[in-house]
Amino acid sequence: MSSLNNTNCTEETPSFLNSSAVFSTTMCGPTRLSKPQFGPSTAEMKALTAINSTASVVGLVGNILVCFVVMKFRFLGRPKAELFIASLAIADLLVCVIAQPMYVMHLYGLLPSQLNTIRQAVTWISTLVSVSHLFSISIERFLSLYFLHRYSFFVPDRTIWSAIILTWLTAIGFGAPAATLRKARHIAQYFVIAILLIIPILYAGTFYIVRLQHQRIKKQLPAKKLSTSQKSFPRERKIVYMIAVLVGAFYFCITPLIICRFSSTSARRVP
Repeated sequence: MSSLNNTNCTEETPSFLNSSAVFSTTMCGPTRLSKPQFGPSTAEMKALTAINSTASVVGLVGNILVCFVVMKFRFLGRPKAELFIASLAIADLLVCVIAQPMYVMHLYGLLPSQLNTIRQAVTWISTLVSVSHLFSISIERFLSLYFLHRYSFFVPDRTIWSAIILTWLTAIGFGAPAATLRKARHIAQYFVIAILLIIPILYAGTFYIVRLQHQRIKKQLPAKKLSTSQKSFPRERKIVYMIAVLVGAFYFCITPLIICRFSSTSARRVP
């Protein structure tokens, strides 16, 4: 920014505005600053700043508490689900600590284009990790209730760790290019949409299994005839409901972003 105030630099050509940046060509070289698309009004900028700042602080505190509780108290009593939830919280922390503060700077044109690219990459990586983990948690809940007796034997914890590491590597592999490459961005977008369409189907099947297991256990009462896994069924059902609330909250937050994204894309294509 100091080069713009240098008296030895005289502007030769007017500034050119593209979809994401302002170029100002001077004798000292081009300067590139990130600018928001279709510049929002002052009121909109203030509202977006307040929303992002509040979400950043609340998300920071909330996700740190989630990680702390998972590490210290094992609040679900299910290590497999808790590992995914802790990793999901870490992905959300990236957005709260890096992406959202950078977005506020981006709104006011204070973010260099290189940092804006990093912001977009972090946002995509976090989104892909979050969606993938919600999908993994949904599968984990489905399997834990469908194979109520044998689930802990054929899905060891090391498999969960491997799945988490693979998820992060895949998200980085697709999320980082999505910040700059349109094709990678389209792949990431449609992957997110596909997963968001599949998860409700998985939960519909999960709740159907919950109903079947509940009816089966009722037929085997009194409780002394129930196996250990069947006695743990109420806790498993409670975990399903808790995670369903988590998934619902994620849908509530992510759906408007997807709609806005495709709406803005369609608007740019209108001649």
